[in-house]
Amino acid sequence: MNIAAWLRRNATSFGDRPGISWGSRVHSTYAQWAAHTAAIAGSLAPIARGESGARVAIAMTNCPDYLEALFAVWHAGLVAVPINAKLHREEFRYVLTHSGARVCFVSPDLAETIGPLAGELPALERIVVTGDETWRRWRASDGTSLVERAPEDPAWLFYTSGTTGRPKGATLTHRNLLAASLGYFSDVDAIGRGDAKLHAAPLSHGSGLYGLPHVAKGANNIIPESGHFDPAEIAELVRHWRNVSFFAAPTMVTRLIAHPAFAGADHSGLKTIIYGGGPM
Repeated sequence: MNIAAWLRRNATSFGDRPGISWGSRVHSTYAQWAAHTAAIAGSLAPIARGESGARVAIAMTNCPDYLEALFAVWHAGLVAVPINAKLHREEFRYVLTHSGARVCFVSPDLAETIGPLAGELPALERIVVTGDETWRRWRASDGTSLVERAPEDPAWLFYTSGTTGRPKGATLTHRNLLAASLGYFSDVDAIGRGDAKLHAAPLSHGSGLYGLPHVAKGANNIIPESGHFDPAEIAELVRHWRNVSFFAAPTMVTRLIAHPAFAGADHSGLKTIIYGGGPM
């Protein structure tokens, strides 16, 4: 029961369907996404040295590379540790140390913050900045087969924000992620093949989790080019794409309805807003 099997299946069943979009442009089809994921997984495998519980951190702002890295970790049978991109260096240090991450994928905007930690943490063997030479080589390398996982095997080490003390890590298994995705279908919304999931909130938290049922159904994953929450940009993306759903905290919903560009936009492409984290 490896969650990454969904990606492999999509590549086989409808590989030409948009998998990841960068703003209004298709970044990769499901076939391309799966190929890049398998390639990166092949480079991760030797670092894990056969240890299925090895952790790989992802400290990145939202971008297409994020989804490739996340599914590569699972494809290789390892445990993903997505980290809030808004943390400070010492907070990154704590999570990386506490999780025992062997590898950390970093987006270019965070390279200067996290880069100095290389060589200081005993478990951390490599920091890979997406887009650099190592990332390009890994992404183009020979792929590896999907590693089988048991339902109770850990998949996601989910750290809290640390607002009431040190961040606390909760382990989510492959079964947990499957159950959450099935719960979305039964309790929240149906997803069709022409649907899209807009990642306007951090992929490291709610948006990443709500993206899983959309991957399971072969939906398009749209990432704003700004990499963050911008009501005007969201209005444009909802106008461009159809059947768009996205996760937002209540404060984000308030900002949307108060922003003229979004309030006055054509909302016919908007399907569902999922919210949480506080009262509406």
